Amino acid sequence: MNSWLKNILWLSFVVAIFVLMGFISSEKNKQVMTTKISVDVFEDQVFLTIDDVREKLENQKLIGDGKKYSEIDFEKIESFLRGMSEIKNVQVFVNAGNEIEIKVELKRAIARLFNLDGSSCYLDEEGKMMPLSANYSAHVVTINGYVNETDFTKNVFDVINNDSLKTIEIIDDLYAISNYVCSDKFFSSQITHIYVNSEQEFELIPRVGSQRILFGDAENVAGKFKKLDVFYKEGMSNAGWEKYDTINIMYKNQVVCSKR
Repeated sequence: MNSWLKNILWLSFVVAIFVLMGFISSEKNKQVMTTKISVDVFEDQVFLTIDDVREKLENQKLIGDGKKYSEIDFEKIESFLRGMSEIKNVQVFVNAGNEIEIKVELKRAIARLFNLDGSSCYLDEEGKMMPLSANYSAHVVTINGYVNETDFTKNVFDVINNDSLKTIEIIDDLYAISNYVCSDKFFSSQITHIYVNSEQEFELIPRVGSQRILFGDAENVAGKFKKLDVFYKEGMSNAGWEKYDTINIMYKNQVVCSKR
């Protein structure tokens, strides 16, 4: 076969492929799409339901009955959902056939702040603040006292990495203590409340026993909790849970208690 004939056949094949792809694309654009939404939550922290996500997307005209593939803006859907304070991560893609799948992962709250100005919000595991949910109140450690964190653009790790901010901010300390509490199996069930005094020192309130636990500042958080853990296991088990009214773990290598 002559080379020119081979070239013509090859060119015809390529043209046919492009025509077929164009036809397939045109047909796909006409397809009416359905939407499948899933919401991944941490334990029972259901800040948003599947119905909530669907309703919000429908209100923005981003999904809806009768919408064709050509009318769906996948980037807008993802951008809109990522902008929601309850959402940690989003995936939007098309399944085989005519189904849009939207996978949403919700944030995990580690503490609830009660501010001096009367407002309240959550602190999440990534060190960001998030508003309360109309659906759900998370069962997390509560914090009050001399706290007034209302800037939702603030990020704990920006503060941690900025020496000048660390001296004037308290949110990094709130995060360090509450994150330790929620990450520890024993303390997540035992410590229910944190009070911040005017000196930016912390007091912990336990679930079992009516003691005030004087924690001090947020230096050596892990070390202080390890001291407290040893005291609970060795001291309280012998003396009884109601013997002391104050447990002071502020100072290095010692636990100071006052009796009732």
